[in-house]
Amino acid sequence: MGIGRKVYLVSVKLTQMTACAQDVKATIQDGGVEVLQDPITALNAIFLHCLKSMPSRVAIKNSVYDVNQQGYALPGNPSLRLWKGTRAKITPTGGFDITVRVIRKHEVIIPGGCNLITFIGENHRNIRMNNNILRDNDRKTLSTFLKGLKVTPTYANYPRKLTVKCISTDDSFSTIESPERITIKNYLEDKYTGCRVTKPKLNCAELTNRNKIPLELLNVIPNQPYYKDIDAKLQRDVIRNACMKPHKLKTAISEEHRTVRDSLKHTLASQLGISVDSIPITVKGTVLQQPRFRGNNITDGQFRLRSIERSPQIIRLKVICLVNRERYSRRTHDRLSQAFMSKSQEMGINIDGNIELAYCNIRNLGSHLSQDHLNLIIDQNLDYGRIKLEESAQEVKTQCLDWLTVERIITGKTDWNTLANILLKMNVKCGGLNWTLECPNLPSTIFSEPVMILGADVTHFNDGRPSIASVVASCSKSFVGAGSDFLTEISVQYPKENRKAIEHIIDMKNIVTKLLREFLRRTGYKPGKLIYYRDGVSMGQFETVVLEELYSIQEACTSLETNYEPKISVVVCTKRHEQRFMKKEKDDKFGNPSPGTVVCDGVTAPNYENFYLFSQKGIQGTSIPCHYYVIYDDSKFSANFWHTFTYYLCLTYARCAKAVSYPSPVYYAHLACASARARFIQKYKGHNWSQGGNPLASQVTKAIEPRNRNFMFYV
Repeated sequence: MGIGRKVYLVSVKLTQMTACAQDVKATIQDGGVEVLQDPITALNAIFLHCLKSMPSRVAIKNSVYDVNQQGYALPGNPSLRLWKGTRAKITPTGGFDITVRVIRKHEVIIPGGCNLITFIGENHRNIRMNNNILRDNDRKTLSTFLKGLKVTPTYANYPRKLTVKCISTDDSFSTIESPERITIKNYLEDKYTGCRVTKPKLNCAELTNRNKIPLELLNVIPNQPYYKDIDAKLQRDVIRNACMKPHKLKTAISEEHRTVRDSLKHTLASQLGISVDSIPITVKGTVLQQPRFRGNNITDGQFRLRSIERSPQIIRLKVICLVNRERYSRRTHDRLSQAFMSKSQEMGINIDGNIELAYCNIRNLGSHLSQDHLNLIIDQNLDYGRIKLEESAQEVKTQCLDWLTVERIITGKTDWNTLANILLKMNVKCGGLNWTLECPNLPSTIFSEPVMILGADVTHFNDGRPSIASVVASCSKSFVGAGSDFLTEISVQYPKENRKAIEHIIDMKNIVTKLLREFLRRTGYKPGKLIYYRDGVSMGQFETVVLEELYSIQEACTSLETNYEPKISVVVCTKRHEQRFMKKEKDDKFGNPSPGTVVCDGVTAPNYENFYLFSQKGIQGTSIPCHYYVIYDDSKFSANFWHTFTYYLCLTYARCAKAVSYPSPVYYAHLACASARARFIQKYKGHNWSQGGNPLASQVTKAIEPRNRNFMFYV
């Protein structure tokens, strides 16, 4: 062992573990509100331990993978592989007590196991790793590429796991902070027997523990997950290779089940008497009646939108081109303008035929933006965050268009569907209404008084930066319209000390107060009901996160008026679950349940009103339903109401004439978070959040939220 390290002998004694399953079953059968989480956690830990104890298995994020698999090599990324593995999770259910959800998981993996210099050479062949200091551009490129990579020193006589922070500007001849003023090279060679630095002029790697170690003395730890974002092209490639149609997924799950069954031959599982039934569960589903659109039934969650419901009086467009004149010529501009005019006339959107054109670069974009126009910005690199910061500063409306999208519209056969979706977004940004639904299955008495529908989401960073929360609220008497009547509030919040993030929205009271006042100003009424859809909360956080936000909403209502107590309903929605469904009868080429299919018993949670809803049509792989939990309901709505109302909300997403996987207010909250995140990254580019002296949350909020929030800036 290393100098100064002590060795401890620890013995672990199993006590009362056999009672875990009985404890969970007893809670389910008693009908308690809260299922005991400790026994479930213990059972899941046993399953994971048994799985990873099998030969050649490694555990990554609660899933187990075979290290001997070759994996799928991602194009253009020789260091990345797509692995398939096994996940088994204990889940209490209302109809079957304890179920084991076995699912095939996929993970992008860095196989590693090589020297760090070799790893760099495989991925950046144009960067020379000889005995010379790196050029500054190369150093920055490698810093971005290697940040977060897990490495281990070659000289240590005990295993150590270190994390790369960046590539330092210092080489091995730099001195370390010590009374002796010794160089990094001499310190390592003197302290560790056999340690030799052969490239002392090459930059060192700076680690998260602030140590600086020569690159040649670090090895990449094998089989580590790749946590960074991958580009859109690579994402599509990963999805195509990971997704499977339902009948193929069922076969794969059967194979994974055999892996789980073999793992339970482990001594620990045998002692506890744990076994898994091999028969899949059969449950009944209900297909909801589709709403109507202009007198016609909606089929498979989608409808043909020939014309929009309402357009502003006139939309004046100005094209601001950040692409050079050779690519986007005047002739190209005329073709794009003609396509816009032709499709807008067909859809009933009033666009001024005189579409202006201006050329500029991103640095002087602000001087070309017009408050009298909807600014259509064509950019090859799509610097979204910078464009949206300019939009906020100038208080204008913008619509970003990637150059590849423009090419699809004007080259060869015009992509009319893409063009139609762009026009839908433009119409809503300018105050139009795309469509309304006819909902005969919803009782009219429920909406006899004004109703506000809220959606909320929180996005996090994992490097000390603050979280960003967004809350979106409807502001009209008709909830079934895909229009512009939505209010939006953004809030930035720092995590508490020693915590990565805070999931609940800290400023919820202030946010809801603003939304209620604006609702009152626009409609002349205070809402009699508040229906709140919340995304991104796990079951273990229901009591702490959702109820705190519920209390803040109640406080916001009483702050508006002492005796104002509207009926509040809270619904949590999540797609982060391991439950998969397939129809017993394969009646189409996809095999997924039809849009509007609800599963509300059997495999649902035992302690809340909850259901699974397939709202979108699955055309690739196996559809993942959204799982909804009705946590709190003053209105005492029926289960059928929640199923129907939630599904209809999925059909009011203004950007496309089809059902989406979440209710539209939640989807809008997603988009608002993504827009604010892009503004934040651009605004604070280069700021080191780990060194302290960070701006206040209120200052960051003011810096990234749009000044003009009277339109849906995120669609």
